[in-house]
Amino acid sequence: MIKKIAILVFSTALLVSCGKSKSGTQIGEEVCECSKKANAMDPADPNRAVAQKDCSTKQLEAWNKVKDDQKKADEFNAVLGKCAEEQIKKSFGQ
Repeated sequence: MIKKIAILVFSTALLVSCGKSKSGTQIGEEVCECSKKANAMDPADPNRAVAQKDCSTKQLEAWNKVKDDQKKADEFNAVLGKCAEEQIKKSFGQ
């Protein structure tokens, strides 16, 4: 009985930990999507500034998740660099 419970607890913990682990690319894409949505809002919309601030907070939280893992940090930075480039080009109508 105890052995079955231990196996169940271990299996559950393993599934939970595997399910929550995202790559740096996935984390960067989430931040990018947030930024794209916030920047696409009408500049006159008072909620735009709030949305942009929320994305900045999300980016900081995401960075804190990846900064100690060089591979994830590199992936994250690559996605954000590409995202920023796309948004700059879009703002200039390219």
